[in-house]
Amino acid sequence: MKIRSIICSLAILFFLNSCVVKSLSPFYTKETISFTEEFLGKWKDNEKGKWEVKTFESEILKGYKGKVSKEDKQLISLYKNSYFVSFEKKGKEAFFIATPFKIKDQLFLDFIPVDYDSGGINSLTFSHIVYAHSLVKFDVSSNGSIKIKWFDEDRIEDLFKEGKIKIKHEKIGLLNDKYLLTASSKELQKFVEKYIVSNASKKWETLIKFTLTKV
Repeated sequence: MKIRSIICSLAILFFLNSCVVKSLSPFYTKETISFTEEFLGKWKDNEKGKWEVKTFESEILKGYKGKVSKEDKQLISLYKNSYFVSFEKKGKEAFFIATPFKIKDQLFLDFIPVDYDSGGINSLTFSHIVYAHSLVKFDVSSNGSIKIKWFDEDRIEDLFKEGKIKIKHEKIGLLNDKYLLTASSKELQKFVEKYIVSNASKKWETLIKFTLTKV
């Protein structure tokens, strides 16, 4: 199989595969987590995708009749204020943990994939996948719809090229042209705080954005 075809196949792992900022550490800390029930429920997006959002705890406990395992107790403790998000489009389904947090009165979500419909990607390919965090701007409209926008890689690339930020990162990818942030969660939050109030052009412009309407 040609390399380009392999890359396209891997893209089903996550619709954000190549154009959003990715981080090894969460974009939030315990102090900034801010849970809201407005995101819960079933949604459809503007691109014919289907979304279902539950509390992470309810998803973990689903089907339990006896004692909860030690591992699941640890997961519940870590993500008790997080969502379990399922996203389906064109017959492909992916699952994420989304943790809501607030910085300077702006709500965000920290997305990390937890499972997906591999479609035929073999186990060796799967073993090379690193589950990175992504930053999502979260806004509730007056009509109840929700707008989610992923932090676009082009924005942070501009900042690096202009010398406006110094944050720990590595360049990755076949062409070494993708950014992976390696800073701590506290350092990431400081960056987001400054970015919110910055005059950066096209600050939240992104290719990956959805408007969700309740079903």
